[in-house]
Amino acid sequence: MVSINSDAARVAPPNFVNREHELAELRALADRYEPALALLYGRRRVGKTYLLDHAWPDRRVFYFLAGNTTLEANRQELLRELTPFVADPRDVDPEERPTWRSVFRLLADLAAEAPLIVVLDEFQNLLHEGGAVASDLMAVWDREVKNRPLMLVACGSEVGTMASLESASGPLFGRWNWTARLKPFDYFNAARMLPGRDLRERTMAYGMLGGTPRYLATVQPGDDLATRITQAVLSPRGEVHVQLDRLMDQEQGIRDAAEYRAVLTAIAGGHTTLQAIASATGRSDRVHTVRRTAGILEDLGWVRHESNYAAHRRAVARYRIGDPALRFWYRFVYPNRSRLERGDAEAVWRSEVQPNLGTFMGAAFEEVAVQALRRRHSHPEGWPVKQTARWEGRAKNGRSVEIDLVAELEGGRILTGEFKWSSRPVGVKVHHHLLRNLEDLAESGQGWARDARAGTRSAGFLYVSAAGFAPDMLDAARHDPRIHLLTLADLYDGLDV
Repeated sequence: MVSINSDAARVAPPNFVNREHELAELRALADRYEPALALLYGRRRVGKTYLLDHAWPDRRVFYFLAGNTTLEANRQELLRELTPFVADPRDVDPEERPTWRSVFRLLADLAAEAPLIVVLDEFQNLLHEGGAVASDLMAVWDREVKNRPLMLVACGSEVGTMASLESASGPLFGRWNWTARLKPFDYFNAARMLPGRDLRERTMAYGMLGGTPRYLATVQPGDDLATRITQAVLSPRGEVHVQLDRLMDQEQGIRDAAEYRAVLTAIAGGHTTLQAIASATGRSDRVHTVRRTAGILEDLGWVRHESNYAAHRRAVARYRIGDPALRFWYRFVYPNRSRLERGDAEAVWRSEVQPNLGTFMGAAFEEVAVQALRRRHSHPEGWPVKQTARWEGRAKNGRSVEIDLVAELEGGRILTGEFKWSSRPVGVKVHHHLLRNLEDLAESGQGWARDARAGTRSAGFLYVSAAGFAPDMLDAARHDPRIHLLTLADLYDGLDV
């Protein structure tokens, strides 16, 4: 239970990263002093509770964490924690408040005495016995709350269950005054949690830990990054290891966790088409099952699928793991769980992670670069991004072609490019290689490739290098205004180091 009455300044607290908009909106909603329902959800450890703990430093707040137990046990526990809010103990006697509807009436009565904010955290634990609690809340809200200044926040970490509260079939549909799905940080805001480190190391931390604030918080100033990842992620006793190990089991919509883990392991291992995933998981004769599993993982935000730019809607899609921490887990941790359980975390780092980290980070850096491009809508070159994609396959001449970036900008211009994580400065050979790829695709009937290479639809060529650029590439960019070069310093422009 949390009850706060203070004159604290209503500003974002120190070290509050990237939730300023949600913070302002929640405060504005409470400042209306009228009935308000708010829905906040997202994966565990993304900062939901931290946000709510700091949203109303000067308001009357009741916080209840619903346990993974029966509705009856939760009802009795909630009433016990409400004791400091009532003058007469009989008001919170479970026999006097025998139903959830009577509990919500009590909250409405307390708001009639003085404005009240109620946070019901892990709200999904109140929905597992037929959804009666949501219906009881609706009934009281519609008939009895009226003009009382009661703000109720339903917060939860089962993404599928909580998202269903917004659906048209749910009893609370159309009644939410504010909803938000809190997502992990992007690369830029993740870097804000790692002050004092060089940009390459911050990028590596994002590639391995993703944007989940709690995972990033395990890296303290002065920590050696490799040692910290070994202890927090690889070791079975590590905080991040424990969280990711239990992640699958905490989603109520997942019945056979082994099936989902197998699909994620296959994707992390480079099997990206449905047929390849099915083969890698021993489900070659059940591709439809793999498709269903991948679809559920996509709904959860753990997997995404992508197609080549301008591909036919029936073209083969490729699946990627959508969260860097999960990608690292299913690439290096889950496949080595037996060795890790025997206490070989340092050996796994040396033999499995360290030799393959460059290749792993290459894919992670592509995601960072695309995020950076989307953040740079106000770039002086004028790159308002409409959509981004890759292109991977064979040209008509049989040559293998892979292009890291095909971006369609507002107005129809095409920006193409390459992203390089290598530790060596990138030379002009990369530019010549991209031009050849575009030429081969243009001759294969890909009209967009012809437009991207030259003409009015071309927005030029973007190269992003973590190690900077060689003199010949810098010289080419000086002589050709279509060539745009970005370094790590450019990606993190504006970051307080």
